[in-house]
Parts: sequence; structure tokens; C-alpha cells
Amino acid sequence: MLQATRPWKALLAIALVSGAGVRLWLALNDHGIYWPDEVYQSLEPAHRMAFGYSMVAWEFVVGARNVLLPGLIALVLEGLALVHLDQPALYVPLIRIGFALSSVLTVLGVARLARAVGCSLPSAVVGATALSWMSLAIYFSPRAMSEVASALPVTWGLALLLETPTRRKVVLGASMLGLAVLLRIHCGLFAAGAVVSLLLQRRTRDAGLVFAVLCGWALVYGLLDLVTWGRFFHSALLYLRFNLVEGRAAEWGTAPPAFYTKYLVKSLGAHWVLLAVLGLVGVRRATPVVVLAALFLVGHLALPHKELRFIVPMLPLLCAAAAAGIEQVLAWRQWAGVLALSGLLVTSFVSVVTFHSLSFTQLGRYDDASAYDAGGPLTRLLMAASGREDLCGLGLVTGERSKTFAYFALHRNVPLYEAPLPAREQRFFNYVIAAEGTEAGTVIATDHGVSLVRLDEGPCVTDPTFEPWLDERTRALAHSSQSLLRR
Repeated sequence: MLQATRPWKALLAIALVSGAGVRLWLALNDHGIYWPDEVYQSLEPAHRMAFGYSMVAWEFVVGARNVLLPGLIALVLEGLALVHLDQPALYVPLIRIGFALSSVLTVLGVARLARAVGCSLPSAVVGATALSWMSLAIYFSPRAMSEVASALPVTWGLALLLETPTRRKVVLGASMLGLAVLLRIHCGLFAAGAVVSLLLQRRTRDAGLVFAVLCGWALVYGLLDLVTWGRFFHSALLYLRFNLVEGRAAEWGTAPPAFYTKYLVKSLGAHWVLLAVLGLVGVRRATPVVVLAALFLVGHLALPHKELRFIVPMLPLLCAAAAAGIEQVLAWRQWAGVLALSGLLVTSFVSVVTFHSLSFTQLGRYDDASAYDAGGPLTRLLMAASGREDLCGLGLVTGERSKTFAYFALHRNVPLYEAPLPAREQRFFNYVIAAEGTEAGTVIATDHGVSLVRLDEGPCVTDPTFEPWLDERTRALAHSSQSLLRR
């Protein structure tokens, strides 16, 4: 059975198709938010780049993020606008589907990475299946986060570098790692580690070529910041100073080093335990993969502020390392290897069939509510409000802008308020989103106990004081800063 290729190729196809199906379903049906960054570091600035307005977070006032990820999303939005398809009902699911499909391609990259370190087809397929059916990977897959976007080039970049070397593979692999760093600066650990790994393997010429290519991508990074923020490496230097020198990310909360282990066990249970054990067993066969995954995790353990999403780029490497662990156990005792292989398939299957049971508590957040569709009704009602021709202002009686897709969903250049709302007699808004049955007016749509209501108060009066800042911190920075988000 282990020598036959057809069953394992069939299993890989099943894992890819089923994993894609679950991810696409989630992209189309879950409009909730895990963390505001998935909107305000990507979708909202992309909407501003494409259409000229959005809510603005502090990072895009002072320039603490480069614009590559929102810029790529903005290109899609502008392309849709050219053919008059820039309605939220179309582009919201389209962007989420794009991220979900990148997650599926990352699964395929795990199989290739496992093969690159010498795994047989069965071990590589089971490693890929472990990611495809992983509830945590599924949960994050449609979210417009730099962690999700960077996982794909990290996985494929390392796979190409560790395969039988050719100049083309080395250049392409290094380029993918360079792209990953532009998407998420933390991936510089993988890029630097790849160069060191090649040197330790005495592939000196390849290491030099990788270093040269990465220097080229660093130049692109610097020039991108120069064009958008006015200073070479502006976003990189500001981000590193904010997080590593000043340690101000701790303002959003701190956690002990055991945070990641605790919540990986909470969210994945036996699946995580088996992956971790097999990954350690696979260190001899897949030393670069295991070491890079460990360094990435340890690097994040050292930071006071911790979120489970930060280690998403490491998960594909962990699954490839687990595949190497299975291969090692097979070499020791075939029956034990078959047992390890079967065990990982079982925990993977349990993870995928229970993926929708994840709660915020399991993800290291604030309560035991379901982690799915948190704020989704508000976002869908914003999308419904987008089509109202008489809309001239919208107030959120319930909920917060930071827990919605904001203007990315509303797609109308009108004031979007949150509580406390301006006085009604000022007539700055003519629609509200409120708990069902609590507002007088014409109910336009209802979603899970929340309604979009048109107020019977006539047309709006222009509000000269409305500002698009996400919070008071951003407002203060905007008022004191000379540099706003460039359109």
C-alpha cells in the first residue's frame, strides 16, 4: 500500500478539493472579524487607494506599514471598477475567495516541501492533508491578513531552495522569500535562515545568489516606502522601532511565553500534539525546515504581545516537518510509521469535521463566543446599505466600526458613525443599524437580530466635523502628523 502511488495521489486530490470547499464556504458565509487588522491593514486602505475614502488606522497615518498588500487588493478593486463591477456584493466575496485559494496553494506547497527534504509520497501527502484539514488554517484562510498572504511564498520559496538545485529554482525561491518579507516583515527570519542553511550545506554559490536576490527585494522594499511614505525603509524602520525598541505593541496586551503552546493545544488538541512530536522526530531529515519553524516560533515567544495569527506562516513548515517525522519513523519500524501516518490522518479528519466549533477562547481572545461571523451581521447590513440611493449618512447604534468591514462593505462616501451618535435633530445620517425592533422607521433588512432602518427624518445635512479616523489614537496622530495616507 505504501509503495502504490495512485491511492496517495487520490488522497492528495481529496484533501485539496475538500480543503478548498471548506475554505470557499467560509469565505462566502463568514463576514466576521478575528482581529481588526484583517480589515484596517489591508481592506480599508485598499478601498482608499482605489476609491479615495475609508476609515484610517494609525499605521496609515504615520506609515508603519508598507502598502504592498493593500495595493494589490486595490488593483483588483480598480480593475472591477473599470468594468462597473465594484459592488461590495461582488468584490467582498471575491477578495476573500482569493485569500482562501492562496491557502489551498500553500497546502500543495507543503507536499512539495516535504518531497524536497526527501519524504516519500505517502508521508508528503499526509503532511499536506494535515494542513488542508487543520481547523486553525481553515479559520484564518479567507482573512485578508499578511500572515495568510505570506505563508504561500514562504512555503514554496523554501521548497524550491531545498530541491535539487538549479539556478532558476534558486532565483525563484529566493524571490518568493523576498516577496514574503514585503508582505510581512517577520518573514525576514525565514529569508535570513535560508541563506544560513545553504551555507551550512556548503552550497556557497547558491547562498550568495539567494543573498543577492534578497538584496534586490530589499531595494524594492525601500523604494516602495520612499515612493509612498517619503523615506527609504520608512515603514520597516518605524515598525521595528515601535515593536522591538519601544515595545509599544504591549499596549494591546501581553502574554507569557506559554501562550502559543496553550492556545495551539486549545484550538487543535491532539492534532497539534502529534504534529509537534513528529516535527521534532523529523529534525534529522528536514533540519532546515524544523529549525526555521522553531526559530520563527521562538522569535514570537520573545515578543510581549502575542496573537495566534502571528504564527500562521510557520504552520506549513510544521506540517512538512511532521511528514519528515513520519518518514523517519517508517525507516525505524514500518509498523510504527504506519501507526504515526494513520494517527495524523485521524487527527486531521477530526480537526476538519469540528472546525466550526472554534471559539474565541480557543484562539486566545476575550470570550467563549463562537469565533465565526463575529460582527458578520453588521457587515452584511453595511453591504445592504450600499445599494440605498438615498443614503447620506449611517449610524451604528449597536456594534463598532472596528468590528465590521467598514467602507470596504459600505462603499459609499458618506459619514459612518458609531455610538455615541450625533444628535438626531442635526440630521447628519438617515439610516441606522440597530437591534431589531428598537428603532422607529422603515426596516430595510434584518440579519440575526440586527436591522438596517431608514429614519423618517428627511435628507441629511452635511457634517463638517466628521473625520474618518478609526479611533481616538488615530485622531490624535492625524491631527499632529504632516503625512496622511496617500491615495
